[in-house]
Amino acid sequence: MLFSRKPHAERGVLLVPVVPGAVLRSVALAEEREPASQRTLPVAAALAGGLALIAGAVLLFARGSSTQHASSPPAPALTVSTPKPIAAPRVAPTLTPPRISAVERAKAAALKVAARLPVALESSALLRSGSTLYVLGGTTRAGLPTDGIWQVDLQTGRVTSAGTFIEPLTGAAAAARAGELYLAGGWTGQKLATGVLRWSPGHASALVTRLPIGLRRAYAAFVGGTLYVVSAEGDHAYAVDVDSGAVSAITKTPRVLAQRWSNLATLTAALGSASG
Repeated sequence: MLFSRKPHAERGVLLVPVVPGAVLRSVALAEEREPASQRTLPVAAALAGGLALIAGAVLLFARGSSTQHASSPPAPALTVSTPKPIAAPRVAPTLTPPRISAVERAKAAALKVAARLPVALESSALLRSGSTLYVLGGTTRAGLPTDGIWQVDLQTGRVTSAGTFIEPLTGAAAAARAGELYLAGGWTGQKLATGVLRWSPGHASALVTRLPIGLRRAYAAFVGGTLYVVSAEGDHAYAVDVDSGAVSAITKTPRVLAQRWSNLATLTAALGSASG
C-alpha cells in the first residue's frame, strides 16, 4: 500500500473542534519526527554492512589458513642426538732413532779419529799391531811433510805421539808383512824418494833397497815374499824381493793390486774389528 505524503504547508496543522465559549490556547508545534520505519532502515543497513565485513574477514582468514596449511611443509621431526663419548687423548708414539749398522758406526768413529790427527790421513802410512794403529809421516795442516809417528788406541780412539821416523815423508806406497811396515818412494819435501824402507814398532827403520826412479802416491801390495809397487799413473811397476833386495821392472801386475784400499777404509776396518 502506498501512502502519499501531504504537502509541506499542511504539515503540523491539527484541526480540533471547538466548543462554543471555550478559550483556545496555542500549543507549540511538535517537532517533525521521521517515521520509525525511516529511522530503522539506516541502523539496519549499518548493522548489515558490519556483519558483511565480519563475514568477509572470517572467510578470507579461513582461506588463508587453509592455503598456508596446504603449502607449508611438514614440521621436521625432533630428534635427540646421543652425545658421543669423549675419546682419550692419543699419546704420540716414541720416536725410535734409525738403527745404525756396525760398519756405519766404525766409519763415523774413523772420521773422528782422522780429525784428531795432525796430518792428512790419506798422505800417511798405516800399520796395525794388535789394538794399536800406527800412523807414519804424512802432510801436516801446514802442507809440509813430517817425520812424526802417532799411535791410535782402537778401543778408545785416543791419538798419542809415538816418536819420529828416519826422515820427513809423505805419499809413500805402504804394505805390511809379518808385523812390519814397508814404505816405497814418497816425497821428502825436497825430492822424490827412491828408497824402500822397513819399520816396526820399537825398532829403528832400515833401508831395504832402492827403486830405479822416485815415485809419489804409488801403491803397493805383498804377494808371498814379493813387494809389488805400481806408480799412480800405472806406467811403472816393480817387483821387490824384500829378503834379497832385488828389484825388477814388470809389465804385468798381480790382481791384488786392482783392489786399492784407502787409509780411511783401513782405519774403519781396524776400528770395527776392535769394537766387535
